[in-house]
Amino acid sequence: MAEDVGRRRMQQQQEEEEDERLKAAAAAVEEGGGKMKRKRGRVELRRIEDRTSRQVRFSKRRSGLFKKAFELSVLCDAEVALVVFSPAGRLYEFVSSDTSVEQIFGRCKDIPDTVIDDLNIAARDSRGYCNIQ
Repeated sequence: MAEDVGRRRMQQQQEEEEDERLKAAAAAVEEGGGKMKRKRGRVELRRIEDRTSRQVRFSKRRSGLFKKAFELSVLCDAEVALVVFSPAGRLYEFVSSDTSVEQIFGRCKDIPDTVIDDLNIAARDSRGYCNIQ
């Protein structure tokens, strides 16, 4: 029983110290003297006005997109072709296999419309969006 009381007091003291640290950090941020880590959150989707910031964001997002394309190709054994044009008109491309972007995109032309429609119906049915009466 005495151990429980001692444990509760110690826990209360730790919570108070943590509260004091948080208050001190908040006060330092308000004064501009300290930094607190920002959590990642949703980015407001609007055009970035500052040209330098926009270019930095483009580069980081592009590299993340290419990384995801690579992971998709490796993990799922999928053929992936990704084409990105920068605001300056520079071309960036990613292809997952020994083929070229033109060959992979050319496959889209070779697929008849009926096959695409059948694939879309099959995909829609597999997701459970089918309205059965």
